[in-house]
Amino acid sequence: MTASDAPAVVFFDLGDTLGTPVLSPPPYHLVGFNVFPFAQSVLGELQRRGLRLGVISNTGDDGGPAVNEVLRAAGLLTYFDPSLLIYSKDVGLTKDSPEIFRRAAERAGFADAPSRCLFVGEDAKERGFALDAGWRVAPHPLLVSEVLAGQQLQYIRITVPARDVASSWRDALRALPLVPLHVTGSQGTTVYAVTSLRVVPTVMNMRFELELLGAADAPLRTDLYILRDDAAAASGFLSARGESARFFASNDDARLVLSSTAEGLVVALPPERSLEEFHFDDARHGHTIKLLPDPSLLEPFRADDPLRSPAWIRPSAAAFVPSDLTPQESQELARMTGAVLQDRAERYGGKRPMSAAAPDVIASRHIFHAGNEAATKFVAQEFQSVGQGKLIVRLHKFTHAGRQLYNVEAELAGASPELVLVTAHLDSTAAFSTPYDAAHDPAPGVDDDASGMAAVMSIAERFVALSGNAPPNRTIRFVLFNAEEHGLVGSKAYARQQKLMNAPIVAVFQMDMVGYNRLLPRAWEIHAGYSASQDVEQRSLLLAKLLQRVSAVVAPQLDAPQVYTSATPEGDPAEGRSDHASFHACGYAACVASEDFFGGPEPASPAAEANPNYHKKDDTFIDGDFAADIARVLAAGAWVTAKASVAPDFANQLTARGASSMPREVDTRRTNARFV
Repeated sequence: MTASDAPAVVFFDLGDTLGTPVLSPPPYHLVGFNVFPFAQSVLGELQRRGLRLGVISNTGDDGGPAVNEVLRAAGLLTYFDPSLLIYSKDVGLTKDSPEIFRRAAERAGFADAPSRCLFVGEDAKERGFALDAGWRVAPHPLLVSEVLAGQQLQYIRITVPARDVASSWRDALRALPLVPLHVTGSQGTTVYAVTSLRVVPTVMNMRFELELLGAADAPLRTDLYILRDDAAAASGFLSARGESARFFASNDDARLVLSSTAEGLVVALPPERSLEEFHFDDARHGHTIKLLPDPSLLEPFRADDPLRSPAWIRPSAAAFVPSDLTPQESQELARMTGAVLQDRAERYGGKRPMSAAAPDVIASRHIFHAGNEAATKFVAQEFQSVGQGKLIVRLHKFTHAGRQLYNVEAELAGASPELVLVTAHLDSTAAFSTPYDAAHDPAPGVDDDASGMAAVMSIAERFVALSGNAPPNRTIRFVLFNAEEHGLVGSKAYARQQKLMNAPIVAVFQMDMVGYNRLLPRAWEIHAGYSASQDVEQRSLLLAKLLQRVSAVVAPQLDAPQVYTSATPEGDPAEGRSDHASFHACGYAACVASEDFFGGPEPASPAAEANPNYHKKDDTFIDGDFAADIARVLAAGAWVTAKASVAPDFANQLTARGASSMPREVDTRRTNARFV
């Protein structure tokens, strides 16, 4: 690349690239923008280099004045040339074809030289349209300088030699133009990343073990996934049983596979290929992981830094005992009955209309089905209804597979900014029912995970009543994550944003399939394992032990929960396999509760009772009483955590450090949106 054809103008996507948009409940409007910490330094450096900067963004029903007002409040607007702000509402085009990029090139004065334009965006499908328009692209702002220098980008896997685990290797990698995608392995010493070819020899010379994954510039048009082959894992070493053969039936599919590891097959999927093609036989929870760029993965929480480690939970966690629930609180939680859970799960799962006011039936919550958006809107409205004015409801937008998707968040304000999360996933799939057309076929998912959704909504309803005259000590958020079935995408995007903002999350209580039980015993599971960090696992185990203690008080008809950690004889089979894993990767204490899905954790444990209709069109049954019992336990644990005393000097520490997690009011002329 010569100076005469090097990019002269850089256009950025907004959401997932420079920060996270905050949207109002339907009808959707942009009410805030949480800026990633690196965004302003990248924009400032490009501006100093004399490059013109612009935006290309799908803005829904919001036009230039509304979007610009939010960007101004977020401190971003001054970086951009006003003539290069390309908003879909204003131009009548979205990033679903090359046309909006051609329009932007014209606006920039490079209609005849589109390669002088560079688009920076996280979504591979949108980058593909920019490439088709003749542009250059970058998948992350921290890689822009490498692309501007004419460097090709490369997927790599780095392993830290065992003798050097205690070294400052994370600091060394952070100093390079390298963006981590996934951290795994014992003590978190294996890192998947994107970097440039000129950085590769530097990493090699530093004596990391390094593998090149795929061809140069594969990161421009693809997304990286790990597909867990549970059939192969169950068959054991030297058995030829497994799913790899389906990739090698054709040369085109074989080229998708970059590597095979203990975690599964590492594949680079272009946007035209769907994960629905690769729903492996015998797949279990979390069989797919999408690897998202996240610089904070190389910035682990440190025990000596209250903002980088939720260490404030340690002194109080041991004091969380069942007696912390008053009789009045136990009575309120008892109102979360099986009939309530059954009704909600069946409405979310399409067995009945959503409500009298919304008579449509949700046939599927799959992200490719129209029912996903309908379900998203409905649960946002239901949070508002059960909140009685006490819940702040927002939508967290992210992009995946070329689609705008939303997590739904409802916040019950506490006396401090410390956060307790109660979560489940919103989407569904019926990929084990063949043939299956995700865009049109039903995927009721009454157990997976309408049971978890119903539990979260019912807990929110009870907590609103419990907050009564005084808020809890900690703020509580109820979050429903989208695109879990496509690789934990929604929770990864959400947890990444929270960590980048130093959000003080002390506990995450996740529920994933809590309704299936037909036979005695009434067994259920809690998973806290995270082998990449014993510190994170130990803090997560405190939450699991809390749930063990309160279970006997609020749900005596349940068996004692089976608790899994990485020290369990076969490890934790749900490690990395539900939305709690996204928070583990960001250093937060988290656990997931489910029905008795896995065998174990001990040889003497009762046999698992896995739902035979997992990921099928027949997933239409739950035992409402069983689901309500588990929900009541999670509610008790979350409430005890939320009302426990808060570190007295924590607010002062936040103020002294200028943490972005402190709320600040921003006038958007529609509502007062809190940036949290």
